[in-house]
Amino acid sequence: PLDPLPYTAEQPSLRTAFGRVDIHSLAAFWAMETRLGGDYWEFGVGLGRSAVAAVRAQALYVRDGVQFHFFDSFEGLPPPSGRDRDFGQFHEGAYRAGIDAVTALMRAHAAFDPGRVVFHPGFFDQSLSLERAASLAGRRIAILHIDVDLYDSARLVLGFVTPFLQPGAMVLFDDWHCFGASPHHGERAAAAAWQADPATPYALEPYADYGWHGKAFVAVAKTPPV
Repeated sequence: PLDPLPYTAEQPSLRTAFGRVDIHSLAAFWAMETRLGGDYWEFGVGLGRSAVAAVRAQALYVRDGVQFHFFDSFEGLPPPSGRDRDFGQFHEGAYRAGIDAVTALMRAHAAFDPGRVVFHPGFFDQSLSLERAASLAGRRIAILHIDVDLYDSARLVLGFVTPFLQPGAMVLFDDWHCFGASPHHGERAAAAAWQADPATPYALEPYADYGWHGKAFVAVAKTPPV
């Protein structure tokens, strides 16, 4: 299993089959080896642990020009609604942490570069707007980390990022196996609905499981090149 490394642990070589491997290191290594340009976008930041891991991984496998875009309400989860409302695994306000707290954690681990880190605050039904998309015009996603837990949030995220994805982008769903791994809830259900939409140009090719909860995919074009 691809379990996250402690912050103090030495980063492993991903050219070997041994040792514990941080999924963010694997994703960064993938982007380097496949010559995939683009940024790291994360939806659902929480306390910032994955933000630290992602920045550290990119520093290990240096790719110049990478930006880190972090999207979160910074007020915790919205109230579960719809199909996720009565399941009981997630609750309104969970994982609340402000931008100052996330920045402090990143600074403590030498993972904050104000020239490359961009925070996008707000609940997704308001912040993932046409204006926000326009402000990101020309950016491409190399690594997409979705850690939003809930179906409605994941659907909003997937709809927003579609124009910025590219074939070969790594897509990490941190809560893939939550809700008892049910295909009817959370990120798993949102991904299925997104792929089934004829307007979605990508399918998700399974790549790796990590921890008890997450799964990594690669975005591949539904239509082969001419």
